[in-house]
Amino acid sequence: MEMSDESLETQAQTSDTIEIPQPLHARIVSLGAFVLLTVVVFVAVDMLTGTLTGALAYSFVGLEEELSALIVLGVRAASIVLFAVVVILAHLGKPLYAHKTGRILEKTLLLGVAMLVMVMISLGLGVLLVFLMFFWSPSQLESRDVDKARLHSLVYRGVVVGVLLGWMVLEATLSKAVIGTTLLSPVLTQPLSSILANYAASYLSFMALMMVVPFYMLMPKLIIALWKFRASVESFWLEFIHEPMGMAGLVIIGALVLVAAFAPFIAPYAWDAGSLNLEDLYQPPSPEHILGTNQNGEDIFSRLIWGTQISLLVGFTAAIISVTIGTMIGLISGYYGGHIDTILMRITDVFLCLPVLPLMLIFLVIFGQGLQNVILVIALLGWTGTARMVRSEALSLRERPLTEAAHAIGANDTYILFRHILPNVMPLILANMILGVVNAILSEAGIAFLGFVDIHGQPSWGVILHWASKGAALLNNSWWWIIPPGLLILLTTLGFVFISHAADKVVNPRLRGRRR
Repeated sequence: MEMSDESLETQAQTSDTIEIPQPLHARIVSLGAFVLLTVVVFVAVDMLTGTLTGALAYSFVGLEEELSALIVLGVRAASIVLFAVVVILAHLGKPLYAHKTGRILEKTLLLGVAMLVMVMISLGLGVLLVFLMFFWSPSQLESRDVDKARLHSLVYRGVVVGVLLGWMVLEATLSKAVIGTTLLSPVLTQPLSSILANYAASYLSFMALMMVVPFYMLMPKLIIALWKFRASVESFWLEFIHEPMGMAGLVIIGALVLVAAFAPFIAPYAWDAGSLNLEDLYQPPSPEHILGTNQNGEDIFSRLIWGTQISLLVGFTAAIISVTIGTMIGLISGYYGGHIDTILMRITDVFLCLPVLPLMLIFLVIFGQGLQNVILVIALLGWTGTARMVRSEALSLRERPLTEAAHAIGANDTYILFRHILPNVMPLILANMILGVVNAILSEAGIAFLGFVDIHGQPSWGVILHWASKGAALLNNSWWWIIPPGLLILLTTLGFVFISHAADKVVNPRLRGRRR
């Protein structure tokens, strides 16, 4: 008996929707990636909340240290309660993420960033940031002629930006000669917190914390997106396991990450557990001290294990920040083109021409040798390569039929950038991030070896080499003090390079080849 057309169509649709179950190991990897990314997001947002709240309360509002700590705890507790409420509402099926709500949260986030700039840096830069983010344009400038309307809008924005910048330059150049009299008092070049302090209203600086609220309200939506991302992780893993070089790199990096995570349980001694007994100084390897001791009687093997935490922390954090900066600049430059592309690429060329190592050392001498400054300087000088590669891909993708179709149905630029262009550029971004970790670890090791970090705090592998150099380990044939940290840096670099090479073959069909 022949089947009807409707039955055939129904059967075809059913067969298309059937999901082929993935192997158990692929599901375990995807679930582990989801848990890891979720934890990273929570920790990052919590650190951002605590850092911003503490800086505003102590440095800009002028509260006591104990009261600032209480305010930080209060803001964190309120954020957790807000997140729980959002999760409950989402579970009950409330339309929390409607389009209007999303736009309001987006504007709140952008305004919070501008407020933070106003409070911490200057009022003028914050006002300029608000204008550039919202692109205010009077309705009187609208015209039926599209080209004429764009010209009017461009002239209007140029005049406003020029007036703001000119005012700030005038205040900066005439401050020594005129300011202090009644002729000109600085406004745009002052932080908003300083202006508010004159009127005993410094507590208004807490308005900058409005940038934290959208993060927690949009967190469930981000978690849902990460959960849906598991399918991509599974397909990637099923290809990645056939790359021996990639698996070898994954084993190396996985082992180092486990060592860093369980350092307090693996290391036989604390990283600063030294000895004042002269007999315990410069000891060669022994059953008690596997790799001997240093000039302070500290166990070198324990310091190597503790150093894994610092080296990997600097590598991952600096790589994430630099790749994020490079991605944003590359996307904006490649998508919009024109004068924006010219300005951003000339800035990128300037950063490419700068001598990286001397600038890092000067920055650390001026602003301090703390770990956060080391991460910041490596990130600020390492985004240029990502920006240029992302720009070239964005230039190509914006001319594709998919982008033109999105324009035709009325999609805005933000939607096109983050829903169409960014996902297609993501494999390139991930490959750059992996190599960025390598560059960050090597940069930190070089800076630490020269002694431009906190050499008396928790050590990194570069700090261990620094003290080996000062202790004349090479002249004394103390190989156990030099070779192990060098080998760890080499293994870490090789591990990430292997992973990057295998990942590039997986995401690039032209390099993947044909496999039976």
